[in-house]
Amino acid sequence: MPHLVKRIKKGHAYYYLQENQRVGGKVKRVWQIYLGSETTFKEHTAMILAPTFSITNFSFGLPVALMQIVEKLDLISIIDRYAPKRKQGLSVGQYVVLAALNRCIKPVSKEQLRGWFETTYLQRFFPPIDTYLDAMAYTNHFEFLTEDNIFLMQQAIQQRLKERFNVDMTSMIYDSTNFFTYINPDEDVDLPRHGHSKENRATLNLVGLSLLCSHDGGIPLHYDVYPGNCQDAAQFKAELPRIIEHAKELGISPEMITMTFDKGCISPEAFAVIDAAKLHFACSIRPSMVKDLVSKDGASFPRFTLPNGKIVHVLEERRVFYGAQRRLLVVYNPEQAKWNAETLISKVNDDVEEIRSFLADKLNKKKWRSKTAVEAKIKSLISVTHRPFIVTSVSGVDGALTGVVTVNQVAIDEHVKTLGKSFIITNHPSMPVVDVTWMFRQQFMIERAFTYLKSPDIISVRPIFHRTDDSIRGHVFSCVLGLLLLTILVRDVHETIPTMSFFHVIENLASITASRVSFSGSKQAVTKLAQMAPDAEQLCKLLNIDAFL
Repeated sequence: MPHLVKRIKKGHAYYYLQENQRVGGKVKRVWQIYLGSETTFKEHTAMILAPTFSITNFSFGLPVALMQIVEKLDLISIIDRYAPKRKQGLSVGQYVVLAALNRCIKPVSKEQLRGWFETTYLQRFFPPIDTYLDAMAYTNHFEFLTEDNIFLMQQAIQQRLKERFNVDMTSMIYDSTNFFTYINPDEDVDLPRHGHSKENRATLNLVGLSLLCSHDGGIPLHYDVYPGNCQDAAQFKAELPRIIEHAKELGISPEMITMTFDKGCISPEAFAVIDAAKLHFACSIRPSMVKDLVSKDGASFPRFTLPNGKIVHVLEERRVFYGAQRRLLVVYNPEQAKWNAETLISKVNDDVEEIRSFLADKLNKKKWRSKTAVEAKIKSLISVTHRPFIVTSVSGVDGALTGVVTVNQVAIDEHVKTLGKSFIITNHPSMPVVDVTWMFRQQFMIERAFTYLKSPDIISVRPIFHRTDDSIRGHVFSCVLGLLLLTILVRDVHETIPTMSFFHVIENLASITASRVSFSGSKQAVTKLAQMAPDAEQLCKLLNIDAFL
């Protein structure tokens, strides 16, 4: 039977748990466990008999998963290399990476950043923070993030993406957007400007953001912040040389790259740069540039099956656009054409029913006794885009009016022939039609990236409360870095679990928490992961997150 043994060594008492057995007629010790000194043993006994403990919970899964990517990218070192400062408190790289991680995990204001940081397991990866971690500290450090510095940082990050994550940088998507702000800028502030708001906030100043993403995972490779009154085409024209320079620095010839972009970026100057660099492209053009093909029967075009199993019909021709002969693809999507036609007819019928209801209930009553007033009212009930499809007439004298509304079926039938078509031009000499079509369809990746940036729960660029160009530029930089980390993370997960969505990956990792239990009388604490859902547990094993406990 096990029993407690006290031994005195050099005047100090030590306790052991041991068991003796009779072997060959003699009593021998078969095992022994050292329990500690008398003082320690009393403390442990008190803890067992009357345990008092405290539990601290930490956000664990998502912070640790993202920090693995930060370390693999050497992100802090890259930022510090191009934005050095004297050794005092956190470095610029540590400040920026903390802000980027916060945008990924739980966006808060800079004033709340320290409180958030202390609830996460990130404390394991950063030195003790004995300096300020607030809005003023970030305002001071954002001054190190000049346009030139950020340009060099992006080059270095792209090199890491190529070397350590094998990101394919020969197929890219470009687009731009803008974000509303509540800034009334001073004269020396250039970025917030009135322009065409893509979020319909016409009364607010805007900040523009252009983004270049890889088709491989939608990873942001290059970005730029620009004044909100700058048009998309002008920004694209200005950025093309910098994008080409990035590629050359990576050892990628522009001839190896195919870039897709939207018709809003088109300009003769942009095509001149593209042609001079021999950069391959695929972009959409406006239907007005090929009027003879708009009403052509799409079902008669050659039929192709896309990689996702969808059926499209594509007509290929060669025509001159912007000073050179290009391949023109007219892509007809029968499913989209059907959906657009059904939607159009439904909305036209809604307008017709609303007019008929008005005529039945209000005609020749009160102010609707006047022919002029009735005609104006009927016109206001018809959507501007539906006016070619609805025919109305008001006849008779004031007070004895009659109204008639009919659908112009001929006009609708002619318009339906134009639906479901997109028009793409490319200079790629050999890429198959189906591949060009599929590649252009991946434009949704960059639209999705803008959705993430504008989400109030993830990244959350808007609303921008910063007041200076340096702070705006630094804030957007940290947000784009956050997008970079998240897209790399999801790309890594999709290599093993392709069916798990972007938000599902984030939500499951965010649900993984760690609990640190500290007992009175003991300097050591126990840290364990809390119970988790099956999907979260699968991600935990896949990303080896529990190794950081």
